Amino acid sequence: MHDHLAALLRGGGGGGGRHPRAVHGAAVKLGCLASTYLCNNLVLSYLRGSLHAEARGLFDEMPHRNIVSWSVLISAASRLGALSEAFFLFSDLLRSGECGSCDRPNSFALGALVVGCARAKDTVAGSQVHASAIKFGVADDESVAGALVDMYAKCGRVDWSWRAFALSPQRSVASWTSIISCLVNHGCSEHRDVAISLLKKMLLLKVWPTNATFSCVLKVFDEPELLPGGKQIHGCLLKMGTEVDPALGTALVAMYGRCGGLDEMARLSCRIRHDAFSRTSLLVAYARNGYNKEAVWNFREMIMENMAIDQSAVTSLLQVCSSLGQVRMAKEVHCYALKTFCKLDTLLLNATITVYGRCGDVTSAEILFDLLENKDIISWTALLTCYAQNDHAQETLLFFREMLRKGLGSPVFCITSVLRACSSTTNYAVGWQIHSRVVKLGIDDADSVENALLTMYTKCGSVRIALKIFNSMRSRGIISWNALITSFSQHGNEVAAIQLFHLMQEEAVCPDDYTFVGLLSSCSRMGLVAEGCEYFKLMKTKYNVEPKMEHYTCMVDLFARAGRFSDALEFIDAMPCHPDKLVWEALLASCRTHGNVELGRLAAKKILEIRPDDPSPYIILSSIHASVDMWEEKALNRTVFDFQRVRKDVGSSWVDGEEFSDNTFDVLQVGTT
Repeated sequence: MHDHLAALLRGGGGGGGRHPRAVHGAAVKLGCLASTYLCNNLVLSYLRGSLHAEARGLFDEMPHRNIVSWSVLISAASRLGALSEAFFLFSDLLRSGECGSCDRPNSFALGALVVGCARAKDTVAGSQVHASAIKFGVADDESVAGALVDMYAKCGRVDWSWRAFALSPQRSVASWTSIISCLVNHGCSEHRDVAISLLKKMLLLKVWPTNATFSCVLKVFDEPELLPGGKQIHGCLLKMGTEVDPALGTALVAMYGRCGGLDEMARLSCRIRHDAFSRTSLLVAYARNGYNKEAVWNFREMIMENMAIDQSAVTSLLQVCSSLGQVRMAKEVHCYALKTFCKLDTLLLNATITVYGRCGDVTSAEILFDLLENKDIISWTALLTCYAQNDHAQETLLFFREMLRKGLGSPVFCITSVLRACSSTTNYAVGWQIHSRVVKLGIDDADSVENALLTMYTKCGSVRIALKIFNSMRSRGIISWNALITSFSQHGNEVAAIQLFHLMQEEAVCPDDYTFVGLLSSCSRMGLVAEGCEYFKLMKTKYNVEPKMEHYTCMVDLFARAGRFSDALEFIDAMPCHPDKLVWEALLASCRTHGNVELGRLAAKKILEIRPDDPSPYIILSSIHASVDMWEEKALNRTVFDFQRVRKDVGSSWVDGEEFSDNTFDVLQVGTT
């Protein structure tokens, strides 16, 4: 009779067959509960139907239990995350008088405990189970050995996971996949090379990788230089006839996105079945590689197909808004996130603050920061960077002081933002204190920090200290060279700026457009017209640098400073683009130096056509008239100036304190006269 009742349970197990409660009632009525075989099937059926309380109640009432009874319940508790209950059951099993030679803990019970430790990432408990597995002689079992490798891998113990893998006499594909996953996720670059070697060894031993194995290996390829290797793995799995399911397709899309293989990714996306994860990977890849339109189109496709959109997809879309500088679009995405998710995580809110900062909406970034409940160091750094990017120098420094008072750290990105604020205010005292903190933190050799310090000292006029930092740098990028060339040019050492440019060429550092701005400015101040013309010519012919308005302004200033006004006008007429305000201002400034009234009037007229409310043309033109004793014209300029109600900009000077305190800044302002 008990065999018949057990057969009824196996027919549906609480699903399509008899309900376990009905079979349980029949067993009680017929007096069949003495059968351990039937009780085990009932416990298993209850567990399959998620009736855990009934399963435990029946287990406690069983007159006789065998190792299957214990193993089923231990496995269920472990699978549900009740690791403490699973260990209590295991302890009861060991203490039980039923644990004779035939009822020693088997591989099923110990394997289930190992899986539970892996879920809980409990290395201590896992190592104890490992010792028990060795004690009871089941550590060499294929399922237990694979579970141990996986458990140590998920706990981040690469060395222990490798040891368990190396000692396994029989290695299943799950064991190989677990150790590869461990090496990829928790190891360094050398470990990743070992992971690829293990995949090759699997193929040599004819242990065929699964989709999960390939998905783990593909994480190794995360830089454009590694794209050929990623393609080889893709080719290998296609050659083996591996079916690309949505999970493996997502891994391939993510790999191509990280390596910059957008063409391959686009072709792949047309051949795979898409789900929410693969679509999100596409969105992240497009956003990461600057394909903003494609990223937005992909997000719209996700909405049209009613896919589940997580917060990582919204974060990537915010990155697109940042690249486009679209504050309205950023607010739309923010509103969508507020409507879609019950609560926004800190990562998404930090990204939103960053986007508002890059789009110039400082007020929205401040409001969002104030509303953020769980502020982390990234939140503080995001708002600090927002202030620095939008030229709120005083707010940047005061906000940084508040971070220090709260005991927050000083990441490299945070330090560079603060140094940028010191540069814009030419606040040497505070910049020097930040430099001292950088040395104390041991981050003074970071490239970005060195460049920020170099720029800060050059802007503050401390060329000697800037040169000392430049000479101590281990790697000098184009930013470092540009900062020092500009510093020499602006502080009266134009010869050194030109010499530095030649030294830069000797070290095979290719100049960019900023380099030539500093170089042409030096030639202009020294009156080296021929040399300046030659450098301007080399920009495009030798270095393939397209001249910008700044370079045209430098050339006009070069000719005009030397008194060659006809050459300056010819140059302006030959410009491929319409000259802006800076070009005419450069010409006007030289007209004041040389007393060229007619050309000065023309330059002033052009400036006022571009910006009618600019007071500088009236002021400079009055100065030109005064220099040649044309006092009536000077008075007329003043009358027009007053009639147009043009106001001079308020002049201001920063007066910095000796200490980084509440009185860091005082501003001396001079209004209109």
